[in-house]
Amino acid sequence: DTDVDLGFSMRMDENQPEADMPTDLFAIRPDTKGPKSIGVLLLLSALLLFGLAYGDISLHQAEDLSDEEVDLILSTPNSQGDGTEDISVEQYQKFHDAARESGGYALRGYGLGLAGIMLLIGGIMLLSLNGAGAKLAVGGATLGMASGISGSLLVKGAADTHLVGVLLLTYEITTYLCGVCMAMCIGLAALPLINARARLALYPENRVVLKTDSEE
Repeated sequence: DTDVDLGFSMRMDENQPEADMPTDLFAIRPDTKGPKSIGVLLLLSALLLFGLAYGDISLHQAEDLSDEEVDLILSTPNSQGDGTEDISVEQYQKFHDAARESGGYALRGYGLGLAGIMLLIGGIMLLSLNGAGAKLAVGGATLGMASGISGSLLVKGAADTHLVGVLLLTYEITTYLCGVCMAMCIGLAALPLINARARLALYPENRVVLKTDSEE
């Protein structure tokens, strides 16, 4: 047998140093875009809460609604019935008075307003990659969920007493929608605290650096 010369050869030298593997090859890298995107969404959510809070606070402060306002509110639900369950202006005024006296408008309005302020500040802090902003936003969303559901239940109680038909169902659905929306807001605010890459961007001091034997 003759050896075939391929034109190159490999030699293993015992003294040849082993190739160093990069220590950060499998390391989790910080994600700065994610928290900032969440911050923008929180700012938009805060604006929405401000709008809802303004509406509820205005209703709480309005002792009596004008007939034109009530007619505008009742035009759609009354048009969907058969005429036997139409809600009169007097009925709706009684519901409005009961809802105000229950404190439902005030609880929901001021609660959502405060929650909006916390989301606004938390969103701005997240844009600066401040981890405390995510915690503040979670607290604000939780406050908004508690006050929103509690206030909606009080308003629904007044609706159960004075309203019928489609409008009554509307206030019941509002309670569920408030809970679902605020639960989604809590999850959105908590996302930077759950995601490992986002956490590294918010808390870079917690980053773990792996060292090889040669570096120790």
